Amino acid sequence: MTERLKARLGELRLIPPVEDEALLRTLLDRAEAWMLAEVGQVELPEALEAAVVERAAGEYLFFRKSVGRLTEWEGEALVRQMSQGDTSVTYAVEFGQMSPVEGLIAKLMTPPEALLRQWRRFRW
Repeated sequence: MTERLKARLGELRLIPPVEDEALLRTLLDRAEAWMLAEVGQVELPEALEAAVVERAAGEYLFFRKSVGRLTEWEGEALVRQMSQGDTSVTYAVEFGQMSPVEGLIAKLMTPPEALLRQWRRFRW
């Protein structure tokens, strides 16, 4: 699954450096453990592997953003209002809304509930 995670990050125009290999494996293990706990399964169904990769990608982006290593998308902010006379720009972040990067991270880390419901089992 590590190669799938690297490919997914590549789709987002983010190539993880070689020194992040161990981190990627850790994030995948953590995402898989979360998924297994969420659906109550002992083994990960193949249909949920893509959701695990998505969650690990979101966690990787969150990690890089948290430590200031997400320079690829630095400075992106959602513009809420723009005026032309005397040039005034208001960013949505000022109003408590998410930036595009934060929105992407939240989307990647939240698998579709319908997908989870298909595989959810109750554990006694």
